[in-house]
Amino acid sequence: MSEILPVLAVPAIGCVIGYLLGYAAIYFKVDKDPRIEAIVALLPNGQCGQCGFPGCAQAAGAMVRGEAPAGACTPGGAALAKRIALLLDVVIDDSEDAGPQVAVINADLCDGCGRCQKKCNFDAIIGATRQLHGILADDCTGCAGCIEACPQHAIALHADPLLTPTAAKPRFELRESSYV
Repeated sequence: MSEILPVLAVPAIGCVIGYLLGYAAIYFKVDKDPRIEAIVALLPNGQCGQCGFPGCAQAAGAMVRGEAPAGACTPGGAALAKRIALLLDVVIDDSEDAGPQVAVINADLCDGCGRCQKKCNFDAIIGATRQLHGILADDCTGCAGCIEACPQHAIALHADPLLTPTAAKPRFELRESSYV
């Protein structure tokens, strides 16, 4: 009998601790606002810091609390701001909408230092050190982080050729999609 008691004590202690942890999880449960998770799912989640917050989850929480505007996410652009405003039921001013933009590297000015590639949180810049770099338009969010990092001033933002119409539509002016 003395040999069985220690063997049964370990599972009994485990059961008691399990029940206590289960009760604590129910008692100390924190309800989250489902709008925060919905906004985090919409954001690009590059943790670029362009909005002034350390991460996209913190920015989403600030948007829900009203501490940040719905258009705080620069890489997301106006389309994302409109979706977030609709989700939060707020009105945004879209009069200064420049449309989706991507970074473009001027080949004549690029010396291949690689600083822009290190600064890009979205892995949209490709190239090797001392070689000409290129930007993957599909991955570029237009956050402008690479522009600040470039000592040669070889990077500029231009209208996204994939999302910008090149033919004039009634009531809309023609946007230039050529690169410099």
